Amino acid sequence: MSKEFLSGQRLLQFHALQHCLVPRSQKFNDVQKQDSIKLVNDFVGKMPAATQRKLALFFKVINLISIVTGSHSFQNLSSEKQTKIMHLFFDSPVGLLRKGFWGLSTLVKLSVFGQTSLYTDIGYHKKALGEITHV
Repeated sequence: MSKEFLSGQRLLQFHALQHCLVPRSQKFNDVQKQDSIKLVNDFVGKMPAATQRKLALFFKVINLISIVTGSHSFQNLSSEKQTKIMHLFFDSPVGLLRKGFWGLSTLVKLSVFGQTSLYTDIGYHKKALGEITHV
């Protein structure tokens, strides 16, 4: 894919997913917002094009289900309805839907917890690696 993965409508939907899955993201300043987008775009940019297309398709599936069940795109649903949609995917009996949503959830969490500037704020204390000994 030639353009950034998170752009346009997909970026708006990503922010809605991010705010729902990791509420801490609602407090991001502009730098943290940009860093979160960059983390995902860099990570997804290293994936094969076929995988990127599958992820992009999954965003469309989430929107389709949101429209069918809630009459609005995902980012325009209330937070309660967004949570219900997420649970539909997390608990789906269809393995492909469940797997896809868990993968997307992982990307969302990477966008927040992958920011080293947030480590102290989220209570993560990076441990120094000890000396490695060979057994």
